[in-house]
Amino acid sequence: MKPLASLNRASKGRNIFSGLAGFATATVGAGLCAMAMAQDVEPTEPFSHVSCRGEPFEIRVTVHRVKKGVGLMTADLYPDDAEKFLRSVSSLSKVRFAAKAPETQFCVYAPEAGDYAVSVYHDKNANKKFDKGAFGIPVESFGLSRNPKLRFSAPPIEKTLFAVPEEGVDITIKLRN
Repeated sequence: MKPLASLNRASKGRNIFSGLAGFATATVGAGLCAMAMAQDVEPTEPFSHVSCRGEPFEIRVTVHRVKKGVGLMTADLYPDDAEKFLRSVSSLSKVRFAAKAPETQFCVYAPEAGDYAVSVYHDKNANKKFDKGAFGIPVESFGLSRNPKLRFSAPPIEKTLFAVPEEGVDITIKLRN
């Protein structure tokens, strides 16, 4: 895996809405620094989700701003590779769990220690697709690890990466839309 600092490529020319389509087809410490980068809101309750087993490289995800407890929360885990970020066939794993308002918690597992990115979307109608409306604009809420600012294209992977040590990490993602 490349170190976090070695990536300086931007995701040029990639429309955020076409890039986020990878959510539906592919599927989201090592010290205070890694924790601060990955987490900006504390979970409101401890993790007790069935997906959390306390195994090495566990990523404990808290998704905030879940408006309704219907449908599925889908998360994709991506490697530290700008070419694979938000690509439908490039996620390392995909998980789906029942959505719970106002926040949904679950765990995903990295294959080894390193830098990763997580994307999530709230599949409100549970059709296992990231639904979009006119002009490809998402109609379902979505978010990325480290909650980067979004413009008209996908953010560079560097803005979403966080470190996963062997003991695992807590991250918080705020849904948009």
